[in-house]
Amino acid sequence: MEVVKTGEALEKQVLEDARTKASRVLAEADRECEALREEWRRRTEADIRRVEADRDSKIGAVRQELGASLPLDFMRARLSHIQESVGRALEEFFAGLAPEDLGRIVGGMMQRMPPVFKDTTVVVHASGIRPQDAKRIVEENVPGIQVEAVKDAADGGPDAGIVLETTDRHIRFRGTVRELSAQLLEQYREEMATALLGRDV
Repeated sequence: MEVVKTGEALEKQVLEDARTKASRVLAEADRECEALREEWRRRTEADIRRVEADRDSKIGAVRQELGASLPLDFMRARLSHIQESVGRALEEFFAGLAPEDLGRIVGGMMQRMPPVFKDTTVVVHASGIRPQDAKRIVEENVPGIQVEAVKDAADGGPDAGIVLETTDRHIRFRGTVRELSAQLLEQYREEMATALLGRDV
């Protein structure tokens, strides 16, 4: 009976040793696998970075080569497309403005103009802005001006805004959508084109 117990104890010890050894082997295998996975991640990320850098370099070279070899007509067509796109966007912007907003913008233009209208008498031509509002905008933004009359011109389009004309017709100021668009195109054409069409314009 004692021999049987000793045999069972020996078998139990052998099984325990086998389990311990298997656990060590599995833990070591897990460590090796994790190290391999980490090495694979590092190499993959490095490869991706290298491929992306190579791609960006090749795209830049192709663009430079194309830019150097593009015919003049294509460049003209491209510039025309940019100009038309920005112009159309400006038209849509101004068409969507409420009369009071357009009046505020025109008032700002009047504040920046030379003081040639100071102490003069003018006729105000208003388009797309109510005559009484146009008169108030002129008087608020041009110190010393005298408004003789306000004429209601045709509404809308590029001529919407306010035109001032001295009674002797020697001096005229145009604060219309046409002039506002021209100023914006002159000062911010590149910024507007980039915002509208992306940085590769």
